[in-house]
Amino acid sequence: MLWLGGLKDDFLTLKNANPGYVVWITGHSLGAAIASIAATTIAHTKLISPDMIKLITYGEPRVGDKTYAELSDTLLPYTYRVVHKHDIVPHLPPKGFRNYYHHKSEVWYNNNMAVGQTWVECDVDEGDKCSDSTLDLVPNDHDDYFNINTGFANNGCKGWNIYNK
Repeated sequence: MLWLGGLKDDFLTLKNANPGYVVWITGHSLGAAIASIAATTIAHTKLISPDMIKLITYGEPRVGDKTYAELSDTLLPYTYRVVHKHDIVPHLPPKGFRNYYHHKSEVWYNNNMAVGQTWVECDVDEGDKCSDSTLDLVPNDHDDYFNINTGFANNGCKGWNIYNK
């Protein structure tokens, strides 16, 4: 509803005012799922060339089925799902439940994500060498990406939003 309620028009206005700009689409958690759908929709409807779309998500749950994942993989050449250590949300819904399936590519940090930490990249939809390699899943890792605690949004964004002091 957001898309048809004005977001598409706003997107087209900005796109037309800035021809040649690369569009970066990102989000965390449910926002990551929405970002995935938005990027795939924009590419599928040919609103801009798919090579002008960069999708990076954080803690993204499984969004669609294998057909959706394959469509996203085909349409979007630059897509990364970043997963922190034992974050449980990227494993929801559980693999195989009602055919939910991830699109590629996963970047998995099996550490605290501090500067200089290593990661593993799995350029497949469901890589068993990335976060699917562990069953030790916890909710705490979902709230902390690159040493930024995402729980700040629940606390009014104090210190982040100049209008909320």
